[in-house]
Amino acid sequence: MHMRVGRIKKMARPLRTAFARLHLVPRRAQLTGAYPTRESALAAVPNWALADYNHDEMVTVALDKMSQIIDWDYPVMFWLDRELRARSAGWTHLLDAGGHVGTKYRAFRPLLDLSRVKWQVYELPPMARAGAEMARADGIGPELSFCDDLAMTEKAEILLCSGLLQYLDIPFPDFVARLPAPPEVILLNKVALRDGQTVFTLQRGGPAFFPYQIRSKERFLSELKTLGYDIVDSWNIQHLAHQISSHPELGWSESRGFMLRRQTA
Repeated sequence: MHMRVGRIKKMARPLRTAFARLHLVPRRAQLTGAYPTRESALAAVPNWALADYNHDEMVTVALDKMSQIIDWDYPVMFWLDRELRARSAGWTHLLDAGGHVGTKYRAFRPLLDLSRVKWQVYELPPMARAGAEMARADGIGPELSFCDDLAMTEKAEILLCSGLLQYLDIPFPDFVARLPAPPEVILLNKVALRDGQTVFTLQRGGPAFFPYQIRSKERFLSELKTLGYDIVDSWNIQHLAHQISSHPELGWSESRGFMLRRQTA
């Protein structure tokens, strides 16, 4: 009897996987498909959908939610407040990479003193244009600026990447290397990690699908060390752990945040 139950369970596992792949189709799944590269994930975007984020139609998708403070923002706010207080003399330059239309600036400003912060958002052209227009309409001065060319970003003491790394189209070490100078502090949030090899999947957002990278945890931590940064703090965002609907056998990802400080010689 026990042997029969074991055989049934063994047979049921691939059946559950097949069922997930058949019924959790891209129109309904949050994450679907598993691909070895970003390019192969993009090639799998359905013909009826937009591919990637670089479209005007994506500016307003989930904008209200992104403009609010959510529980996973508080560790970032804690460390940002400490850093800004430690730099009370003069201006602090912050680069908000993937900062949409300045949503974090707007969300954090009522609770943090940003009066001596030059906050620059680096984004795709549709978001950068919309953010600049919104800032002008709201009377927000030059302390909030936007740029869609990494080569034109200003030297920043603090780099903020909140939810960027899943969608970044180049390796993170390459991104940091292209900045005018290495930031003294890097604040990362909502970094998708997994045990094992890096996997790309597709995430649905409004009218578009975009590649979503779940990095190898071991390799990513090694990259941070190679970059010359110490991990001062790290936090786990349990609510943002994900399972790829079409590939449950790959297990669950974890979502982490990091406070990184550049090593001194």
